Amino acid sequence: MSTFVKHEAPKGKKGTGIAIFLGVLWIAVIGAFWYAYRNAEGDGGGIVNFIGRFHVLIVHVPIGVIFLGFGMDILSRLKKFGHLKDSLPFIHWISFLSACGATIVGYMLMSVEGFAGRAMDMHMWFGLAVVVCCLLALVFSLRKLAALSTLFLAGAVFTTMASGHFGGAMVHDTEYLTEHAPEPLKPLLLVGIETHGDAEQGPEGEGDEEVTEVVFSERNVYNDFVVPILDAKCNECHNENKVKGKLRMDTHELLLAGAEGSDFPTVIPGNADESELIVRVMLEEDHDEFMPPKGDPLTPDEIKILSLWIAAGAKTDTTIAGLGDDPEIEVAALAVEAIHSGEEEVVETASIALTSVWDTLPPEEQKQRMDDVMVEAEKYHFSVMPISAEDDRLRINVINAAKEFGDDQLKLLEPVADRIAWLDLARSQISDAGLEVVGKMKGLERLHLENTKVTDAGIAKLGPMPHLEYLNLYGTQVGNGVFESFARMPLLRKVYLWQTQVDAGQAKAYERSVNLEINTGVDLSAEAAPAKAEEPKTPEPAKDEKKPEPKPAAKPKPKPAEKKPAPKPAQKEADKTPKPAAPAKPAARKEKAKTPPKPAATKPKEAPKPAAKPAPKADTPPAPKPAEKKEA
Repeated sequence: MSTFVKHEAPKGKKGTGIAIFLGVLWIAVIGAFWYAYRNAEGDGGGIVNFIGRFHVLIVHVPIGVIFLGFGMDILSRLKKFGHLKDSLPFIHWISFLSACGATIVGYMLMSVEGFAGRAMDMHMWFGLAVVVCCLLALVFSLRKLAALSTLFLAGAVFTTMASGHFGGAMVHDTEYLTEHAPEPLKPLLLVGIETHGDAEQGPEGEGDEEVTEVVFSERNVYNDFVVPILDAKCNECHNENKVKGKLRMDTHELLLAGAEGSDFPTVIPGNADESELIVRVMLEEDHDEFMPPKGDPLTPDEIKILSLWIAAGAKTDTTIAGLGDDPEIEVAALAVEAIHSGEEEVVETASIALTSVWDTLPPEEQKQRMDDVMVEAEKYHFSVMPISAEDDRLRINVINAAKEFGDDQLKLLEPVADRIAWLDLARSQISDAGLEVVGKMKGLERLHLENTKVTDAGIAKLGPMPHLEYLNLYGTQVGNGVFESFARMPLLRKVYLWQTQVDAGQAKAYERSVNLEINTGVDLSAEAAPAKAEEPKTPEPAKDEKKPEPKPAAKPKPKPAEKKPAPKPAQKEADKTPKPAAPAKPAARKEKAKTPPKPAATKPKEAPKPAAKPAPKADTPPAPKPAEKKEA
C-alpha cells in the first residue's frame, strides 16, 4: 500500500506531461492549417470543408462540460459534495480535449470558407483562449493546486461566453443580443462589435424629412437605393464583423476596393457588365458562384438600379436623373424603394410609380412627346387616341398599318409608354424583340398579339405587368412555357390561346390553379361538344316514332276499301266538326258519304292535312261516338 502511495505522485506528473504534449500538438495543428490556407480565397469545397461544418455541432460539447466542471468545482467546496473533487480531473480532461477538437474544426471552417471580420477575429481568439484555460485548469488540477485550477476554470467559463457572444454576432445581426436588452446593458454587449449600422442610421434618420421634400429625380442613388440593396442582400456576409471571401461591401470605399487578392474587381466604374457584383447576381441560382447563396435573390429592378449606378460611375453623389432619361428608371427605383420600405402591395406602389413618372415631366415635355408620337402615327397610319373623354390614357391600334408595322415602329411609342393602356398589335410584323418595348408599358391593361410571330421567349420579355387584364395570343407560336410569364401578371383575368402550341389539358390545369380564364378555342370546345350533341340526338328518334302516326290518316290505302270503310273518313271529319258545329251534322255527312262515292275519295285527300294535327291528340275517342250513332 505504501508503495502505491509513493508512486501516486509520479502518475500525476505523467498525466501533466501528456496534457502539455497534447497542448503543443494542438498548437502545431492550428499552425499547419494557417500555413496551408493563408492565401486561400475562401472558395470552400472538399473533405476539409465537410469536416469543418461540424464545428457548430462539436462546439457545444466543451461548452456544456466546462460549465458542468465549474459547477462541480464550486459545490465540491461544500462538505456535503466533497466527493466531487475526485471527478474534477476527468471533467477537465473532457473539457480540454473537446475544446481542442472544436477549435481545430472551427479553424478549418474559417480557413476554407474565408470567414473574417472583427466578430470573427474575436470569436477565434476567445475560442483559442478557452483551450488554454482548460489546459491550465487540467494541469493545476493534476498538480493538486485547487485554487489555481479553479481560477483558470473560471477563465474558461468567461472565454466560452465571450466566444459564443461574438460567434452569435457574426452569424446573426450585430444587434441580435442588444435588440431587447435593457438600455444599461447595451454598451457592454456591444464591446468589440462594429456598429457602423448605427452610425449610418443617424444621418439617414436626420435626413428623412429632407428626403421627402426632394424631387424624386434628384434622390441620391447610393444612399437611398444602393445601400438598402446591399444591406438586405449582401452585407450579411460582407461586413465589418463577418468578411466572407475577403470582401467587404458595407462602405463605398471597400466596395470599390473589392475582394483582397482577387483578379475580378467587384465594381468597375463605368462597366457594369464586367463588374463581378453584377456577374454573380446574374448567374443561374444553382450555380456555385451565384450570389447571394442564401435568401432571396436580387429582383430585376434591384439589378437594374445597381447596373445603372455602376455604369454611371459608381459615385456617391449620383442622382436618379443622372442614370438616364428613360422613364423606366424611375419605375425601377420606386419599386426598389417599395421593397425595402416594407410595402406589402408592390402592385399598388408600381401604379403610383407609373403616375409619378409621367407627372414628373414638365408639361412642355409631355406635349412634345405626344406631338412626336402623333407625327409618327400619321406617317405609319396607326391610330393614337384617348381611352375615353374621362380617361386620357392612350389606346393604340395598328390595324390599318399591320403590314408595315414592326419592331422599329413599335420603338416610336417609347416616349409615351407610361400612358398606353390598350395596345392592339394584331396581324402586325412585330417579333419577340419588339416585346421589350411592350414590357416598358407598365400601365398596360389590354394587349392584342393575335396572328403575330411572338413566342414564349417574347412573352417572357414582358416582365412584370402589374395591370394587364386581357391578353390575346390567337394564332401565335407560344407554348406551355407561357404559363411562367402569366404568373408575373397578378391582374390577368382572360387569355385567348386559340391555334397555339399550348396543350389544352395543361392550360385547363393551370386555369384551375389561378383566378384566370383561358380559352384554347377548338380544343376545349371539343370536350364539351359531344355532350351537347348527344342530347338532341336521343329525343329526335322518339319524336320520329310519334310523327308517323298522322301517316295512317293520310294513307292512300283506304281507297281499295272505299265500300265499307267509307264512313272512317267521315268520322275523322266528324272529329273536327263537333268542335264548331252540333252533333247532328255528322249524320247528314254520312248520308252524303254513302250516295256520292266520288266526293268521299276526294275528301280523304283533304283529310290528311288536318288529320296530322288531331291524330296524336285523340285517336280513340272519336271511334266510340260514331259507333253509338250507328246503333241509334
